Amino acid sequence: MFYHFFFHSILICFNVADEAHKNDLAFRRFRCQLFHSSIVAVLDSLKLHMTVPAVTLCPDGHFHWVIYGLGPYIADYPEQVLLTGVVQGWCPR
Repeated sequence: MFYHFFFHSILICFNVADEAHKNDLAFRRFRCQLFHSSIVAVLDSLKLHMTVPAVTLCPDGHFHWVIYGLGPYIADYPEQVLLTGVVQGWCPR
């Protein structure tokens, strides 16, 4: 729940700032770096479990070496656009 609120508040800040600085290259780079740094900070505690194998008892009753990974990430459309870096509201005419 906290992470959803965290990402939602970042999206709101980006949308408000977009209007004032939409043509400022330095601000766009800052915004991108802020988002990626935030993702790194949130997921940093999972890094060890995604790189070092752990012995885990599986449902079949046997112990196996396991490296955990992240599953699919579900987001609404504005968040998907932000995550993929797609430009929106721009026409190539």
